[in-house]
Amino acid sequence: MLLPSLVPVSAAPSHRHRRCARHGGFTLVELMVTVAVASVIVALGAPSFLRALARHAILAQAEELQDAMRIGRNEAMKRSGPVVLCRTESAHPGHCTDSGGNWQTWLLFADLGRSGAFAAGDPILRQHVDVSSRMTVTGPAPAVRFESTGIAHADTGPAVFLLAPAGSASDSPRTDVALQRQVCVSARGEVAIVGGDAACP
Repeated sequence: MLLPSLVPVSAAPSHRHRRCARHGGFTLVELMVTVAVASVIVALGAPSFLRALARHAILAQAEELQDAMRIGRNEAMKRSGPVVLCRTESAHPGHCTDSGGNWQTWLLFADLGRSGAFAAGDPILRQHVDVSSRMTVTGPAPAVRFESTGIAHADTGPAVFLLAPAGSASDSPRTDVALQRQVCVSARGEVAIVGGDAACP
């Protein structure tokens, strides 16, 4: 007697035993936790980031001022005549001012007439106009003069420029010496950048 052939049963699981595939993504709770952690990180890092920006901006301006005075000294010796770095007003960047104030805008020129004042025909060697309110630059009023011998002098004493964050005298960023820089000009005309509380060489 012949036995009926057996039909193999499929090994595939039935529909009811199939596992439902989980779709990838974040749940609402996970998203809220991520946003909260990111907010804390930003809040903790923002002050340090702003200080780094202020320090970079002040150092960049100090280096530009240093470069201008080095050019002024070299040009005075090369031309055998005085070169003047004077403070200007932002509204009139091509004219020197006789008063003190913020040195954010300045003019470097060859003083052909040896008058100490900028006049028509005097070559402009470098000019800087910065209307940014993020920092203050205080210095000797109204100008620094480089002679043909290379020496430098200012009308109001030592030529020292202080660069600091903008704000009132009591604001902590403005009084933070770690952010401040000084640009010092010696009587010999040598220019150096030092910290806000350092002595000029």
